[in-house]
Amino acid sequence: MTQELAPPSADSVVTGEEARALGAQPATRPYRRPEHLVLWGLGPAHLRLLEYFKRNPLPHVRITVLSQQAQTFTPRKLARYVANELTLAQCMNDAEPLLQQAGVQWTGRQGRGLNVVSRTVLLDDGQTLGYDVLSINTGPLPHREAIEAAMPGAREHGLFVPPLEGFVHIWPKVCGLGRTRALRMAVIGPGIESFELALAVRQRMPTAAVTWIIGPHHGQDSGHSEALHQRMLQLLREQRVTVLYENVAAFTRDDVLLASGALLACDVPILALSRSPAGWLATSGLTLQAEGAGVETDAQERSISHPEVFHVWRDSAVLASNVHALMRSAPTKLQAAPVKSAQFIYAGASHALWAWRGQFLQGRTVAWLKKFLKI
Repeated sequence: MTQELAPPSADSVVTGEEARALGAQPATRPYRRPEHLVLWGLGPAHLRLLEYFKRNPLPHVRITVLSQQAQTFTPRKLARYVANELTLAQCMNDAEPLLQQAGVQWTGRQGRGLNVVSRTVLLDDGQTLGYDVLSINTGPLPHREAIEAAMPGAREHGLFVPPLEGFVHIWPKVCGLGRTRALRMAVIGPGIESFELALAVRQRMPTAAVTWIIGPHHGQDSGHSEALHQRMLQLLREQRVTVLYENVAAFTRDDVLLASGALLACDVPILALSRSPAGWLATSGLTLQAEGAGVETDAQERSISHPEVFHVWRDSAVLASNVHALMRSAPTKLQAAPVKSAQFIYAGASHALWAWRGQFLQGRTVAWLKKFLKI
């Protein structure tokens, strides 16, 4: 549990009037450095953080890691794995060496609830774990109950992409089915990750019918410019991928029912709803984004309502240094996360698309640069 500051004794308290009479400032509560850091998940940002603490240890800090597995899939490699450009082994991160460093405890448990008032995480075995500082880097986890309510049949017939560790082990079975007959595939969800996945499915299954169901409001949900979207559509047309701007109403064994009432024949619907909120967020006490897709954070990637809680979806350039600074012996100014100006996007067949201020480059050289920069 979180250790609170002991209140000063009555004899040691100087009131405001006494302080003014003595010509001194009223007593202020001393700063207590945080000691217990809890890392919820082993996403790319937390792997960076553990490496950062290994190079810059803080003897007073105790780190507890909540993750059921020490090996995690690298999110940025998903499209290349689906396209069969990388093996599963090439996409996995082994965190075991980082978890063995001094001051780090790996629980092998997963969190399933959060109470920010008591600063405790509810674990999957029913126990609670207190924290001084909490960082969440689980990746986007789908709220399956909410998705099922909005799209009946999703849990029975849909293949969920997050969590990645589940998807990547099922994907070879889908590919095996695709070797027996031409499949009808649909990728459902907005954003660049869904676009990359649709192209990757096409690369892996050249005879399949592939459809990207992006939804009717791609401009609001996609997170990319209209110019980039048009370039993406051009690539999809070249690769014979159909694009539908509709919502999904339901799933059956052989079809996707669209909101318009039309039926799309589909053997494997892939739900790439990567910004879906985890179910525990609604009751956590954290201020959420307007669409409820995640925690509302400031420029330093901290909750705007509870600054002792950090939250990042994927990777982060500043999380490690910011958490380290917060855990030091005195408060330190934190860094703002850099604003992304350029985008590297998987474009199929060992190609990538680079977009910057309305300008685009595409080809193997861009793919090599994307790989070199580990983006």
